[in-house]
Amino acid sequence: MQKEFVRNYDSLKKIYQFTEDVFNANDVAESIRYPVHFALEELFTNMVKYNPGNMNCILVDVDGASDQVTVTITDYDVDAFDVTKKRAVDTQSPVSDRPVGGLGLHLIRHMVDTLDYHYGDRQSRITFTKGTG
Repeated sequence: MQKEFVRNYDSLKKIYQFTEDVFNANDVAESIRYPVHFALEELFTNMVKYNPGNMNCILVDVDGASDQVTVTITDYDVDAFDVTKKRAVDTQSPVSDRPVGGLGLHLIRHMVDTLDYHYGDRQSRITFTKGTG
């Protein structure tokens, strides 16, 4: 199931409800729901934050089954930013001593099973999966 969302932080509540509707319709396991919500929220928030002048909606596609969920997020008229590229993230220093940024993507890579990125014609598409296994 897919749906477009307005590019602003207020859309997060609607995205959460949309994914919950898909989860409930497909009897998605509870253990999958939080990581999917976290990853989707982090990726959507980054799209809003780093492209503030872009007025295009962001397309969210959620394919759910009881034991696995696949999410694809498509952003239009944007520069490339490969979320699968590993970047140095300081996870050892106290939070107050760490530079801002990068931790969300680092966490996503550890919470989901797969994370893929495709870019072409100024269109960014991120797909991730999360299963029970």
